[in-house]
Amino acid sequence: MRGKTLGFAVAVAITGMTAGAAIAGTCNGGSDKAAFHVRALQTDLMVAALTCEAKPEYNSFVRKFQNTLVDHGVALKALFRNLHGAKSEKALNAYITALANRASQRSISRRDQYCERTLRTFTALKDLKPAQLATFSMKRPVSEVDVPSTCRPEVILVNKTK
Repeated sequence: MRGKTLGFAVAVAITGMTAGAAIAGTCNGGSDKAAFHVRALQTDLMVAALTCEAKPEYNSFVRKFQNTLVDHGVALKALFRNLHGAKSEKALNAYITALANRASQRSISRRDQYCERTLRTFTALKDLKPAQLATFSMKRPVSEVDVPSTCRPEVILVNKTK
């Protein structure tokens, strides 16, 4: 049984690496970045809905941001279509599955912190307008975001030793 679990974990990791490698270098504009970040946030919150018993919070999130989620979903589909052509749907599904698997792994390894963090995220989202979702999703800490490195917002490092 342990071998099967390890094999599954390796397959998930390879799928994630493959999906990430397939889109690396494709994120050039702000709308591309926003589409990846919004999808990563949505997937993280979906996993939290199931893992942290936060289905009502997730449903409220989806209802409130439905049009914004659809718009960013269309943009992500277009990006994958341009990159993968006829195989775009399969590639996008693999990417979203990899996002969900990594979110699930984070929730398993640190469930209490994961649930606490995502519940704070749901609370913060209550005060946002739909037009603010992309900006909000791009401000999440890098450790919590599963997007290609070229799609991460630019970060300015400050030397705090002086």
